[in-house]
Amino acid sequence: MEQWRSTAAEASSRSFTNINGTNAIVDAITGARQQYRLAAEDCRMFRPGVHPLPNAGQGASAGGDIIDLALGRIKRFSRFHAVLGNVFSLCADHIGLQGNAPLWRDRWQLHHADAARHAETALHCLHSAKSHGHAALGVFHVMLRPPSPRAVAHAWAPAAEQLLRGAMDDLAMAEAAVERMRPAMVAQFFDASMLLHG
Repeated sequence: MEQWRSTAAEASSRSFTNINGTNAIVDAITGARQQYRLAAEDCRMFRPGVHPLPNAGQGASAGGDIIDLALGRIKRFSRFHAVLGNVFSLCADHIGLQGNAPLWRDRWQLHHADAARHAETALHCLHSAKSHGHAALGVFHVMLRPPSPRAVAHAWAPAAEQLLRGAMDDLAMAEAAVERMRPAMVAQFFDASMLLHG
């Protein structure tokens, strides 16, 4: 039984240190939002009589690449969180719970599920942001494609900017979801400690 308890404690500890992985996710989200903000500023350059730079809207493309990085990070995080949760649950089944332990187990399961739910929300928001950014990039291609008259480019610029604003809103929601994961994981660690050590 002590081996099960030790393995459960190790899984709980690793889950707690996994919180640091959320920093890299937030960094990627912040980077993508910055790129989309720059691309939105480029939209304002499309005015009659103004020649936009040939690389205008490049941030829309770069933002998508950074979102891919964030998606990869949160998927790895979610898989690791799920595996550690499964290990902990398996071990807890073999420990022989006493006293208030079932209460702490229920709380642990609730907080574990909360963290997973917030990660899923972040994934959904990241995918939505990428879709908005990809659509904005398509609009930039139309605006910059010769022989597109400047008037056409000027007319399409607000649509690109609106799509980029949507992407930035999605990224803000993704970041908020990642931020909500942290307290759930801390609570999960505390619940596991109470379950294992009473």
